[in-house]
Amino acid sequence: MAKDWIQQMKDTVQPHVPEPVIAVGMLQPAGTWGAFGIGRMSPLAGRIMDAKNNQKAGGLAKQGIVKFRQALIAVTADKAYAFNSKVKGRGYKVTDQVGVWDRKDLVVTTEPGKMTTKVTIDVKSTGDHYELEATTISTARDIAVAFLDEFAKPV
Repeated sequence: MAKDWIQQMKDTVQPHVPEPVIAVGMLQPAGTWGAFGIGRMSPLAGRIMDAKNNQKAGGLAKQGIVKFRQALIAVTADKAYAFNSKVKGRGYKVTDQVGVWDRKDLVVTTEPGKMTTKVTIDVKSTGDHYELEATTISTARDIAVAFLDEFAKPV
């Protein structure tokens, strides 16, 4: 089942990427799950956390009350492509490209947690910094781990 989902995500992003996609994963702003939990008790506090999380994510995969977006990151041999996406049926639809980087220019670090793995992306040439997370509970774990292993691998 995981392989079918991975292939579905590759098929979603491949038309937007000019080279073969090796791995693809979904990331949301770091702290999304925490903001969701807080928002159940205090909607205002949840909104404030969402805004802070969106800022740390640098514009990738903005979260909010009305919209829930995830960044699809497509990894090729030499580049990483970031797309904002939205849920469409049982899959995802690319809404816009928000980044493209040479993999040699990226420092990607991961920090496993209970429900998610924090993913920090630093772009050496520009100083851009993104704080995101991959959901790693249940069946999402296998998909996330396969993607993160490739994405964080030095080139």
